[in-house]
Amino acid sequence: MNLHNIEAFLAVGESGSFTSAARRLHKTQSAVSQSIRQLEDEVGAVLIDRSVRTFALTPAGELLRSKAANLIDDIRKMTALVREHSKTRVRQLRIGMVDSFGTAVGPALIQCMLEEALNLQLWSDLTPRLGDALLEKRADVVVLNDALEAEPHLTRYELLQEPFVLLLPANMAWDPSAPDLELLARAYPMVRYEAISHLGAQIDSQCRRLHVAPLRRVSVDSTEKLIAAVAAGIGWSIGTPLSLLRAREYSPQIRVVPFPGESFHRRLYMVSRRGEFDELALRLARLAATELEALVSGELRRLLPRIYPHIFVTNVADLRAS
Repeated sequence: MNLHNIEAFLAVGESGSFTSAARRLHKTQSAVSQSIRQLEDEVGAVLIDRSVRTFALTPAGELLRSKAANLIDDIRKMTALVREHSKTRVRQLRIGMVDSFGTAVGPALIQCMLEEALNLQLWSDLTPRLGDALLEKRADVVVLNDALEAEPHLTRYELLQEPFVLLLPANMAWDPSAPDLELLARAYPMVRYEAISHLGAQIDSQCRRLHVAPLRRVSVDSTEKLIAAVAAGIGWSIGTPLSLLRAREYSPQIRVVPFPGESFHRRLYMVSRRGEFDELALRLARLAATELEALVSGELRRLLPRIYPHIFVTNVADLRAS
């Protein structure tokens, strides 16, 4: 059986449609359909029930999917083991990351990966879309704010834990001895991450828990825009220390103070599919932790001496897959 046809069949079975499978495989829908028909000819059985309106696999299709998924996983693991043993560079490596990590560690990551991969693709995006890219096999490694714990076949490394902080325009009145978040929310607009953002959802959840409901909100789609809006005096925000490195030029125009009351944290993870890039992902996680530790103990310590003790980078020697 042709392995490309099997992969096309698995993509259709996992996504539930030819259209979604074609998007995942970067092929046309007709090409995916042709692969399925070729596979049916090879095994001598109908795999997809085309007589019903809703997508359904036949009993033969269900059997093949259960067996083929393990076969493809074994082939990927074997390929990874052989490559690691021979120290051969991978043909292509695709890494997605949240923008704050990309700014902090991206250049060092690129330099390292040039020795690991013949073709390297890196991009920044929001956590939900990065998670989808990994699960749909459009990315090989992702760095994001969610451990994707509901997915059992992933390898995770926690890199960083940092507290959320208040970001205020430098000239905004704020009494640190009697911080009143509700008054702040009523008096000034809140600049927030858009709803799809994992950080945005986490911040909104904390605000609801504290019964803080800003009267006016400005939503942005990136950390850089959020920092710029606060620096311009448009409003206040909630962010993380690492996010300040995204727009260093604005730091003199921003006042960073500890979040009042109960603290809450952002965690940063490196995640990959188990069995595909295990050794490589561990090397990347160690590199990332080393770079983050240098940034935290250096630049962030100078910028935020009161916040710095509450930022924790995983020690390289303690990095363990979960």
